[in-house]
Amino acid sequence: MPDHGPGRYVEYRYPIRVGPGAIDDLDHVNNAIYLMWMQEAVNAYWRKTAPPEQVETLAWIAHRHDVVYHRPAVLHDLIVAVVRVIGHQGCRAHFETRFERNGEDVAIVESTLVCIDRGSRQLVRIRPDLAQHFYLRDTEATTASGAMR
Repeated sequence: MPDHGPGRYVEYRYPIRVGPGAIDDLDHVNNAIYLMWMQEAVNAYWRKTAPPEQVETLAWIAHRHDVVYHRPAVLHDLIVAVVRVIGHQGCRAHFETRFERNGEDVAIVESTLVCIDRGSRQLVRIRPDLAQHFYLRDTEATTASGAMR
């Protein structure tokens, strides 16, 4: 059974302005771009919440993604990727990344990422000292924010 931690998870908001390179021949954001944005947002979340020594030694790599598209995003849209961990087990963490525009879902990506040691490329078990970076503490706000891309 996945460990859902001692409480709620930190949400991380990562703003994205849709540029010309994200647009496909149907004049909306290419489906593959959402996976690239998810990885960027998760990496920014990790850098924001984890101590520098863990950011330097650990990395997150994709194991599985499930994407549900709700409505198209187009050139110049302001999209916010809202990232949170929804559970973890062993070396796997389950992330949800909601891409929102004006409070409405554009796409939702549920991802399973595995934690690895950057040097050895070996899997790393997500112990409480690692998982704690994703949990809210009583004194924290419910969200952290990223810089505009």
